[in-house]
Amino acid sequence: MIGRETRFEDTCEIRGEKNDISVLGEILKFREKDIIVATINRSAKVTLRWNPHAELYVGSLGGVEFKSAGPKSHTYRTHR
Repeated sequence: MIGRETRFEDTCEIRGEKNDISVLGEILKFREKDIIVATINRSAKVTLRWNPHAELYVGSLGGVEFKSAGPKSHTYRTHR
């Protein structure tokens, strides 16, 4: 039987809305279209929740709003 498996990268681009700077965040926890918990520069932990209207993950930390499209996905064919 041939199936498909989707895997996600362990990093994602996170953009600060206040200063419009993008950084690479390391993902600690991820559930597709639900939540991303990531670290920025291994010093700040930010939680982003899925916003279905914007189709982005959105969160804030220290008065700065962050947005991310989430990690890139890769779909593979599997044989079982």
